[in-house]
Amino acid sequence: MSLHAHIAPHHRGHRRHGARRGHGWRAHSGRVLLIWLITAIGLALMMNGSVAAPYRQIAFLALALPLLALLGLRLTRPVSRSLWRQSIAGMAVLILWALVQSTPLPLGSLAHPVWDTLDDLGIAAQPTISVAPALTRAALPALILPFLVFAAMILLCQGQREALFAWKALAVLGLGLAALSILLEMVFPQTTFFSRFEVGRGAFNGIFVNRNTTAAFLGLAGFATAGWLMLPRSRQHRTDPVAAGLAGFGWPRVLLAALLFLLVITLITTRSRAGVTLALICLTLAFVAIFLLRPETGRPPVRRLGTGAKAALTIGAGIGLFVAFGEPVISRMGPEAEDGRWCAWASTLQMIAERPLVGQGFGTFADAFPQYRNAECLGSRGIWTRAHNSHLEFLAGMGLIGALVALVLLGRMLQVLITGVQKRRSLKPIPIMTLAALAFVLGHSALDFPLQVPGIALYFAALMGAGCAIAVLDRPSGSRRSRRSPRARQAG
Repeated sequence: MSLHAHIAPHHRGHRRHGARRGHGWRAHSGRVLLIWLITAIGLALMMNGSVAAPYRQIAFLALALPLLALLGLRLTRPVSRSLWRQSIAGMAVLILWALVQSTPLPLGSLAHPVWDTLDDLGIAAQPTISVAPALTRAALPALILPFLVFAAMILLCQGQREALFAWKALAVLGLGLAALSILLEMVFPQTTFFSRFEVGRGAFNGIFVNRNTTAAFLGLAGFATAGWLMLPRSRQHRTDPVAAGLAGFGWPRVLLAALLFLLVITLITTRSRAGVTLALICLTLAFVAIFLLRPETGRPPVRRLGTGAKAALTIGAGIGLFVAFGEPVISRMGPEAEDGRWCAWASTLQMIAERPLVGQGFGTFADAFPQYRNAECLGSRGIWTRAHNSHLEFLAGMGLIGALVALVLLGRMLQVLITGVQKRRSLKPIPIMTLAALAFVLGHSALDFPLQVPGIALYFAALMGAGCAIAVLDRPSGSRRSRRSPRARQAG
């Protein structure tokens, strides 16, 4: 026997050991970066959503550090790589268009009419598409970072273990900040928490200063918690719930259900009409979809309940919950003074109609809106810095060019999540809850501006990233074989 024959097995063993050690190091570093990233998102949320200086700058800097550290990681799965590249490409196109809007034009045909007015007054100015190019450039970080967070979650969640850890960590973050909000409201109502307003003023606001923002966050935290709750238990922990009572369902699951219930009650106390109503509708429909689409794995008598009966019970529970505890919200749905949103939307539509293709300039609503404001409807007091409809405001700022890019990206995300619902089995609740969270935020954004609060946008992007990462996971190679009957396995 040659010397090479003696040495070769040792070399192969060393290579395998080195490969395992390298993989373990990458997994450990990825977990650390994931925790670091989610902690930075939590900081952005805790500082009143980072809506004002200097907290916005602090949050963006804290988030930039883990994002930069991700440059050392690489994508190993083709599907994840494709999704990552598409999200980065979409972000790049939107950034490029915003830069075009804020760059002086050699020809003034696309420039905003305000620059002609300044020229007529003898004021020298460089014409741009944007009515306020400095504001457009200043708004870029708020546009870029949610895309980067989404892409980072795709990068960090290429394996099932890491993807589920990320989803659960986001749920824990949501529950933790909800608990902090309850503590501040009940024990320290006179405290000013990263804002100039007292915590206990008005309705339940918690760590934010606006009930609608609080409702948006609690709603997203509810979807994250519900997704975790509906994940199947591992085989070694499954017992007969009839014989073991609540313990048969697992005490961690019972605790999660209780926390989700408390989260919903806290959401209702915000008295946000759109936030509470949309969250409960989307959450209820998501549970119904899980019961209808998930493979039946229950034990008698749970199995004897048909999917239709489970769906009916879920809908009844959702309606009953709203009727029993929804009085704070129902009391605000009666006749009341007009809040001006309809008038603001009509004026925003005028902004869009005047410059439908190129827009007024991203992030310039506060400067462009006064020209279109209807004084008879809105009066002359106060300043409208938001349209209270993020879809209309984005279209008014970015024009049809930016809106088309956003629709393409939204369509791609929907395709990924719907495919995940169709292909996933045990993990099916995650893409379903991700779709429900997406529907909730899109609906809420038609009546308010949750995604224009940086902290909410970052948390939403992380949740979407984790959900999409789970939706595109490779199914275990042995999963199909394990589902075959014992007789089929013996035969083949």
